[in-house]
Parts: sequence; C-alpha cells; structure tokens
Amino acid sequence: MAADRLSAGLLHDWANIGVLTMIFALSLTALAAGEDSQLHSVVIAVTMAYLISDALWILLQPDMVKTPKSIIAHHIVTVVVIMDTLEFASHRVNASRALLVEVNTVLLTLRRLLGRPWWCELGFFSTWVLIRLVWFPILGVSLLASTFHVNLKEILPPTVAAVMVQVKQPAVRAYASTAFAAVVLLQFYWTVALGRGFCKKPGRKEEGHVEKGPPEPPAGVRLPLLAATCGVFIAISLLRFLGVSSEKMKMEL
Repeated sequence: MAADRLSAGLLHDWANIGVLTMIFALSLTALAAGEDSQLHSVVIAVTMAYLISDALWILLQPDMVKTPKSIIAHHIVTVVVIMDTLEFASHRVNASRALLVEVNTVLLTLRRLLGRPWWCELGFFSTWVLIRLVWFPILGVSLLASTFHVNLKEILPPTVAAVMVQVKQPAVRAYASTAFAAVVLLQFYWTVALGRGFCKKPGRKEEGHVEKGPPEPPAGVRLPLLAATCGVFIAISLLRFLGVSSEKMKMEL
C-alpha cells in the first residue's frame, strides 16, 4: 500500500507544513484586521489544538522525530504563553504577533525536505533574522514591561521605544511573559547552534561512510487520525469558550 511506503516522519513533516502555514496565514490576516479582530481568537483555538494534538501524536510515536522530548517541551511552553490570552481578550492579538514565526518553521522543514533550494534558503535565513532575532526580542521586552509595569518610553531611547509593542491592559501574567522571554533566549541559542553547524568540517557523512541508522517507522492511519480528531475537538471547544460565532465572523468579514 502507498501508506506503507510513506514514513511516519515524512507524513508528520507535511502535516506540520500544512497546519503551520494555515496558522501563519490566519495570524497575518488577523493582524491586518485589527487588534480587536475575532480572528485572533480563531488563531488561538487552532494553535492550541495543533500543539496538544501534535504533542499527543509525538508522545504515541516518538521515533518519527529526532528530538521528541524537546518538541513536546517546546509545545508545553508555548501553551503556557498562550494561556494568558485565554484569560484576557485584549491580549489575544499578542498570540498572532508571536505566531508569525511559523512561516520560518515551515521554511525550516521545507529546506530539509527539498534539499535546500536557493529560494527556501533565502526565505529561511531572512525570516530567521527578522522574526526570531529582531521581532521576538521586541515583543518579549514589551510583554515583560507590561508584567512589571515598566514604562519603556522612560528608559529607552526614543527611536528604540518607538518600535516597542503597545500591550493593552491588564498586565500580562508573569508566567506568560517570563515563559516567552525563555523562548526568546532559546532563539539565540538555536542561532549559535546553527552557526556552529556551518563551521563544522565535512565528516564521514559527507565522505559517504555514514552508518545506517534504524529504519523510519512506516506511516499509519490510526495515530494521525486520532491526533486530527483530538485537534478538531479542541479547536471547536476553544472557539465556543472564546465566544467566537459564525455571526460575529460574518459581521467582521
């Protein structure tokens, strides 16, 4: 069967590309619609559903990814950050602001699957710098300033303060802003690791003497279907919890 010839890891990669592309597109559309758009709630519902269902899929089939523990840990931290937006509607725009990063995650996966074509490399490195190393620190500092009631205009040069994000009241919960600060620091750690990867000398892998590892598990139907069903249920439940209705969406659109 065709499903037997497709590895579970490859199926997981393409599923992530599809879902994360949708999350990025929703985030961009929501931001274009304004800070109070109902679309921010849709972004949150879809993202939370993805994070929980993907963690479940990896937990049940950990050998389909290289670092299952770190991926699940990252998903948990992201859920912690988003929890603040479930409590405060005025903060939901912050989720869309942060989730613009998923365009870089999509390009990261595509460059690995497609053999690093030039257009993918250009998009990957440019969005890595602009979003992970520039935009994320700006957003992270703004969230911390909200939590600890710091007026950035008083302590930063005017040109720097002008690019900071205006976070609406009430103050962002400390658990959310500090968790996002940890995510920001992680971006710089990953950047150093990425740089070290380029500096490594060609090893036995490039010389054609690579030892074969265990074969990737074949793709099945049950676990992806379970994860998808779980995701749909969570998304629908969160949409109701966040007060999103088709009538409101029609009025907004």
